[in-house]
Formats: sequence, structure tokens, C-alpha cells
Amino acid sequence: MVAHHIIKTIRHGNTVKRWHTRRMHHYETVGEHTANVLTIIFALCHDRNPSAALIGAALMHDTAEQWVGDVPATAKWESPALKEALDALEEKKLRDNWIQIPDITEDERLVLKWADMLDLCYTCLIELDMGNREMSDVFNRGVEYLKGLEPHPVGLSLLDALVKERRHV
Repeated sequence: MVAHHIIKTIRHGNTVKRWHTRRMHHYETVGEHTANVLTIIFALCHDRNPSAALIGAALMHDTAEQWVGDVPATAKWESPALKEALDALEEKKLRDNWIQIPDITEDERLVLKWADMLDLCYTCLIELDMGNREMSDVFNRGVEYLKGLEPHPVGLSLLDALVKERRHV
């Protein structure tokens, strides 16, 4: 049964450990990250519910990491060829496993990007609060990345709150 296979595949993808290239106090899984991203999406869509397509895309946005790993964004930013190869492999593996990430609008894609990177910043803030100073540069890169995105009013408020709290950590 295809649905059974898809559920098992997504559940397995949720167990992938994130941040494997960093020393962390708490190594989160893709499943934990996904739940956090969904929480942020609901905050970003505060005056309306997110679409089923956006929720589905968020639920599966890192599923393919079970086959390619959680490659740091900085590596993909520095090597467009690596990013292109990873994207192609992820698409192939998802297709091979009957997983289709829902199509979302450009506005929804922006919300997902904001939520994904805001979660990175929240994770960094927690690590910094526990004394992990190595996450300072990651936090700063996340803030700069978000500042470079098309502005999102609620996202900007959350970013402002994160930056203010960071000053006290």
C-alpha cells in the first residue's frame, strides 16, 4: 500500500539528526524542527489559517535529508553545483518513494523560508543561552539571511524579538 510506505518514509525522515557538523547541547531531529517550523508558520499566518498545501510542504520540507543528510546551508551557498546536485538527488529520492511535496504559492514559499530560518535563530538562541558560543556566528548569518528576504510583517517582529533577546544572552 503506497500510503503506508509514504507514512513510514516520512516518519523515518523525521528521525534524522540535524546540526551534525556543530557541537550542540541538544541535537534536534528533523521531526522536532518540522514541529517548530509549523508553530512559526501558524504565528506568521496569525490572522488566517495556513493552507493545507503550506502545512504539507512544511511537514515534508526536509524529508529527503534521510537520503542526503542535513548538509549545512553554508556549503550549498558556497557551491551552487553542490546545491544543484543535492536538489536533483532529493527530488529523485522523493519521486522514487512516491512523495510529492505540495505546490505552494510564492507567498507561501516566503512564509516557509521565514519559518525555517526563524527556527534556526530560535535554536541558536537556546544554544547560546546554554553557553554554546559557537552558535553566535550561525545566529548572525540567520539574521542576515532573513534581512535579505522579502519582508514579512510578523516575521520582522519575531526577528526583532530574537535580536533583542540575543543581546541579553
